[in-house]
Formats: sequence, C-alpha cells, structure tokens
Amino acid sequence: MKIFVYITVLLKEEKFTMQLKRVLKIWFSGQILKRSIKTAILVGTMLAFINHGELILSWSLTPQCWMKMGLTCLVPYSVASWTATKSKLEALSLS
Repeated sequence: MKIFVYITVLLKEEKFTMQLKRVLKIWFSGQILKRSIKTAILVGTMLAFINHGELILSWSLTPQCWMKMGLTCLVPYSVASWTATKSKLEALSLS
C-alpha cells in the first residue's frame, strides 16, 4: 500500500512529470522506435527458436506458445529502447 502512496506523491511533483514526458518523447521517437523494433524482431525470433524450436518446426504451436513468443519480443524491445533513451538523455545533459 505504501508504494501506491509513494507513486501518487511522485506523480504530483512537476519535476518528475516533466522528466517522464521527456523520457517518453525520446523513447517513442521515430529513430529509437524503428531501431528497437528491428532489434526485437531479430533477437525475439532467435529467442523464440531457442525456447520453442521443436514446436515451431513441427507446426504444433498452441495459442499459449504464440503469446509467450510475443512477450519474448518485448524483452529485447524494452532493453534496446531503454538503452537508446538513456544514451540520448546523457548526450543531451552533456551539451
């Protein structure tokens, strides 16, 4: 329960809200979005074959497997987006 109170207080702070808007604007910028999607497709496909290769090759995928493979792609997308966003924020703070 304390965490919800903390988050509510944090969201009311103008500085935090401004920083969050800045981060989200960078995160969803065209350049980062395109690169992160490409990374997610490439790395997500490799992870899907590692985790579900036998089922993919035998065409025995269940709806649950499809959902897991989709969620697996979110991991490399998130990592690539976060890394690029942090790098951009650091570059902006240095200039």
